[in-house]
Amino acid sequence: MQDLREDSLWNAVAHRDAAYDGVFYFGVKTTGVYCRPGCPSRQPKRENVVFAFSPAMLAAKGYRPCRRCRPDARDPRDEAAGTVVALCRAIEEAEHPLSLEDVARVASMSGSAVTRLFREALGVTPKGYADSHRVERFRETLRGGAGVLDATYASGYGSSSRVYESANGCLGMTPKSYRERGRGQRVAYTVTETAMGWLLVAATDRGVSAVKLGDDAALLVDELGREFSAADLSGDDGPLAAWTKLLVEYLSGHVPWPQLPYDVRATAFQRRVWEFLRRIPVGETMHYSDVAEALGQPTATRAVARACATNPVALVVPCHRVVPKGPGFAGFRWGIERKRKLLQLEGSPEANR
Repeated sequence: MQDLREDSLWNAVAHRDAAYDGVFYFGVKTTGVYCRPGCPSRQPKRENVVFAFSPAMLAAKGYRPCRRCRPDARDPRDEAAGTVVALCRAIEEAEHPLSLEDVARVASMSGSAVTRLFREALGVTPKGYADSHRVERFRETLRGGAGVLDATYASGYGSSSRVYESANGCLGMTPKSYRERGRGQRVAYTVTETAMGWLLVAATDRGVSAVKLGDDAALLVDELGREFSAADLSGDDGPLAAWTKLLVEYLSGHVPWPQLPYDVRATAFQRRVWEFLRRIPVGETMHYSDVAEALGQPTATRAVARACATNPVALVVPCHRVVPKGPGFAGFRWGIERKRKLLQLEGSPEANR
């Protein structure tokens, strides 16, 4: 999902970032009008703006819809989104896995049309969504205390081998370890000061699992503790120390960007986006829509933006190299000024956009 902190919402308004259209709306106190983030109307002052996540919330406060961006008008994408939601419910509630033909029959559409709808709305195929839902059902069943074998068949897997194939890519740990909320999973971490503030790096023995930048080291550690609440968090002087040193040196401008291994849970679409971002050359940037186009899904701009916003390993996956069209940077999880500094560090001409 996109970064929804207020400074990021305001930045989207200030730069008329249409990627946030439909995600939130803003009202202007001095005019009593509410708009979409991409509205071409004159930019209001920050102190006069209020945010909401539905037109109804602003209408209830007495704001009226803008005549230019028509935030109250039904988006033509809503009908398609409603169809996708209904099909997702059908996939979730089916007693047995549905084939593409089954899903198409429910929608009274062709298989190719259904696949296109899913790719545009979710960035994955119906099968990709079904696979993700099956993994989630497996997770929930394990969290409920069921054994691995019971959870395997309850979630629709035909065999335990299929579960373990999925575990590495989706659970990020073995099914048994996941059932115990990561208990026994060793995650090493370290916190150090850098040229861009405090840096926290956490990793398993397979790769970096979290990268966080901030102004308060204790807050970064607390956040990590909530994310890995049952794992064995500890210090480490093995590969983590070497990976962290490379990141510190990179942030200081002493070494090139290091292409480090990472070990995180991700959907198939997130992984495709993240791997693509790692191939953007140092010093270059792309727009969200360019990335979507390069992935062969030109209508998936919002899905690309969500994948960037949910990237847990900033720097290792360089989401700072993706910028919106028009001036400014829109949201960045670790602050817009840090995004600017990272682009300056890499010699990008976009650093002063």
